[in-house]
Amino acid sequence: MNIKLVAFDMDGTFLNDHNTYNHERFGALLPRLRQRGIRVVAASGSQYQRLQTQFGHFQEQMDFVSQNGAVVHSGGQPIFVQAMRQAAVTQTLTTIDRQFQTEDIAEHLVVGVKSAYVDQNISQASYDQTHYYYDHLKRIPDLVGVTTERVQDQITSIGITFADHVDFKRAITGLRGQLPAELVGQTSGYQTELISDRGVNKASGLRQLQARFDIADDQLMTFGDNENDLSMLEMTPYGYAMANAVEHVKQRVQHQTTSNNAEGVLDVLSTLL
Repeated sequence: MNIKLVAFDMDGTFLNDHNTYNHERFGALLPRLRQRGIRVVAASGSQYQRLQTQFGHFQEQMDFVSQNGAVVHSGGQPIFVQAMRQAAVTQTLTTIDRQFQTEDIAEHLVVGVKSAYVDQNISQASYDQTHYYYDHLKRIPDLVGVTTERVQDQITSIGITFADHVDFKRAITGLRGQLPAELVGQTSGYQTELISDRGVNKASGLRQLQARFDIADDQLMTFGDNENDLSMLEMTPYGYAMANAVEHVKQRVQHQTTSNNAEGVLDVLSTLL
């Protein structure tokens, strides 16, 4: 085993259920990994700005795959952005607006490179819930009519979280069936569907770093718990599903570790060292 890059999902994987991690332990492991020539990557459906906040001064020693692979940062600089076509954005937002009642949606937003955007009429409770996952969040008039020109940003994904009373599987089956052919939805847990360009996923984001730093698939180690992690879990012989992962992810991944609350990622990295 000659691992050169480790990548982990955040919510349900690296982060515990209190939205934090063992800073002291990670702070001790990170420089040792880097000394061994191993790159450390946070690969999340969330925006880059949230990851910056979560890792603080550690971020200078890390790379980031955010928005499920649509945006990749290395050395503090964006090295890859896969934006959505405006026509596809408009069609998807119109479909969501027509297909679902307001009370069925707990969270709905458009995500760009600079910020995430919600409708100005969003309730304070929904805004607060969204802000929990998106540090840079702006209210804008008429989310359905958002354009890259209006927000002066590249739109990379659309997120929708359904209320607890909604049959999630039925809702996303109907939604996915009406998406433009160039787009795809990925489930990230917590009744949430993230929509982006087809072919954009955490594996495609990691490919950008692999090409940049000459890293082969069998030199990767990856960790995840949900559907949107499968692409990167299956791209290497060293993919690890968390003990708390959804069952079909566990069935498709070669290795398992303990849960996010038991520091399963850090346990494996300690063993690696």
